[in-house]
Amino acid sequence: MRFIRQSALAVAYLCVAAVAAIGNGKIKPKVMIITFFDSEGEIYLTKSNTTGALDFRAQQHRVPFASPEFPYLRCTADGAACLMTTGEAEIQAAATTMALLADPALDLRETYWVLTGIGGGAPDRVSLGAVALARFTVQVGMSYEMDARELLPGFDTGYVPQGTESPDAAWGSVYNSEVFEVNAALRDALTAMIDPARVADSAAAATYRANYAQVPAFAPGAAPPAVHHCDSVTSDTWFTGALLAETHARRVDLWTNGTGTYCTTAQEDGAVLGALVRGALESRVDFARVAIVRTVSDFDRPYPGQSVMDNLINGTVGYPIAIENVWVSGNSIARGIIGAWNETFKAGVPATNYVGDVWGSLGGTPDFGPGRVSGGEPVVLPGAKVKGNGTGGASAGVSGEAPPPAPPTDAAGAGAEAAKGSGK
Repeated sequence: MRFIRQSALAVAYLCVAAVAAIGNGKIKPKVMIITFFDSEGEIYLTKSNTTGALDFRAQQHRVPFASPEFPYLRCTADGAACLMTTGEAEIQAAATTMALLADPALDLRETYWVLTGIGGGAPDRVSLGAVALARFTVQVGMSYEMDARELLPGFDTGYVPQGTESPDAAWGSVYNSEVFEVNAALRDALTAMIDPARVADSAAAATYRANYAQVPAFAPGAAPPAVHHCDSVTSDTWFTGALLAETHARRVDLWTNGTGTYCTTAQEDGAVLGALVRGALESRVDFARVAIVRTVSDFDRPYPGQSVMDNLINGTVGYPIAIENVWVSGNSIARGIIGAWNETFKAGVPATNYVGDVWGSLGGTPDFGPGRVSGGEPVVLPGAKVKGNGTGGASAGVSGEAPPPAPPTDAAGAGAEAAKGSGK
């Protein structure tokens, strides 16, 4: 869930002229910060004069086919870091990400992608304002849905994984956008760059979250905000209530083979990662250089005595500190990567876990899902060759010839046994 504000600065994206050209060659940022709506992007601009802040007002570049509301890529004076706002929800996020990948002015092969946005949070895992870095994002919207008033006997939810007949069935039809897994070693390295003492809190958030102290399981939600490792769900449907939250937590557990832990909601994470997998197949990006960061603006379920509608509409008291912590986390990570570029990040942070999608498109052995379709090898696109990329698998290069891969079938995927999870 997300509380949305409009502002004059967001509208200015539509009409501002380019401040400066970003060099005569290609734009080659070390860090690409991705935000999703106006306030998330604006916080980086309004904080530009803060001590230690990166200044994204120095240069800009219009990205063809980007959102008409946010058409400009904003970059620091030296071009080391850039900032892009995609527009909200899955379609806009995927479209803008593909626009970045297709822009001939950009060289993103060594770029680290840091997704920074706000979202809802599970009070049994995180508190208002918390910063959560994910290893998985799970597309819980990939479901059959029936009205709760027409549930079948024995069903405790109207959400059923597509291609199955039970809410507890792990896999049925596989579209390859159900789950994405990113580099856990990179996540760990970036987590160390965020100073927990700088994570913003407020008196209003503290007063509101105290309502959750009535439930022992919600102790994390009643506590001050902290930095966590836990995972996001992607859906354009904003949901509220314990029943839906528990349903989606169960889906994360099923679809990550017990490895993932649901804690934040999002509309865009899976959409951006789906586009980046395709970019990696074309050697435009390195998928092992992707991080997912969400900050908590509200809770996914009410406190005792609160209605689900009141939680949905009036529970966004964490919004201001969540926006602040988008910048606290994103700015800290970007500065950390740039500062340690030569020593650590130029060469990449080798992944020790599987990195990629359900099918194993980038190579390696998925530790979730109904089974590989690539045989542990990367999918090779027509006109592409294979080269290693440090992800534990490989990525597609840009020369040579190969036939297109055969698409997987639902029947083949449904009967395969999932690989065992590797733990968090």
